[in-house]
Amino acid sequence: MKTTLATRKINLVQNFLALDNQETIAKVEVLLDAEKARIYEESISKRIAHQELNEMLDKAEDDFKNGKVISAAQLLEKMKSW
Repeated sequence: MKTTLATRKINLVQNFLALDNQETIAKVEVLLDAEKARIYEESISKRIAHQELNEMLDKAEDDFKNGKVISAAQLLEKMKSW
């Protein structure tokens, strides 16, 4: 019988709660952080194709050259009205 994802998660949490070793817990934390970062980067790369990113950067550079920018202070002021 195949174990469901929910069951696997429960088992993982139970095993984690049973841990009584600081080093092992630290290793799990590092592993989870690294995996979250990898998943985030992967999702970003899927959403924005390389060509799209280059187009966005080109537009941003053109906007900057043409003075279509505002300062951080101006942006903060503008955000107050949102």
